[in-house]
Amino acid sequence: MARPTRVTPEDIERAAVDLVRVGGLPALTARGVADALGVSTQPVYSSWGSMDALRARVDQRVTEFIQQYLAQPEPGTPPLLSLGLRTVRLATEEPHLFDLAAAWMRHQLTGPPPPPIIAALRADPRLAAVSVERLTQVNTLMWIFTQGLAAMVRDGSSVWTLDAARLHLTTAGEAIIAHVASLPDP
Repeated sequence: MARPTRVTPEDIERAAVDLVRVGGLPALTARGVADALGVSTQPVYSSWGSMDALRARVDQRVTEFIQQYLAQPEPGTPPLLSLGLRTVRLATEEPHLFDLAAAWMRHQLTGPPPPPIIAALRADPRLAAVSVERLTQVNTLMWIFTQGLAAMVRDGSSVWTLDAARLHLTTAGEAIIAHVASLPDP
C-alpha cells in the first residue's frame, strides 16, 4: 500500500472514530490509528500532541454521533417510543457505540434526564405536567427495560426482532407511564 504524503489531523480523527465504531475504545491506540492510515505513529502524535487529546476529540465526536442518531425520529412513532427504538437500532447497527452510550447513561440515571429526553417524555399528554422527579422515574425504568431489550435484539436471535422490540417497548412504556402518572407528585 502506498503511504500518503500528508496525513491531516482530520484524517487521524476520522480513522480514530472509525476504530472506535468497529472495535470499541480499546481499539483506539496510536498504533491502530497509524496502521489504519498506513503511516507511522509520528503523525498521530505530531498532529494531536497526545493520545489523551485525540481521545477527548473522539469522545466528543462519538457523543455527537450518538445524540444525532438517537434524535432521528422513527417514522409515525411517538417521541418516547422512537427514542427506545433508536436505542435498540443503535445496539444492532453500532454495537460498540451502544456500549459507550449505555456506560455514559448509567452514570446519568441519578439526575434529571437530558433536555431531549425530557421533551420526548413531555410529548406524552399523561406526562406533560408531571414533576421532573416523576420524569426521572419514567426515564430510569424505561432505560433499564430498553437496555435489556436491546441486548436481546442485538444477539441476532430471530425471536427478538425490531417489530418485537416495538411491541415490548410499547407495552412496557404504557405500564410505566400509567403507573408513574397515577402517583402523586413528591
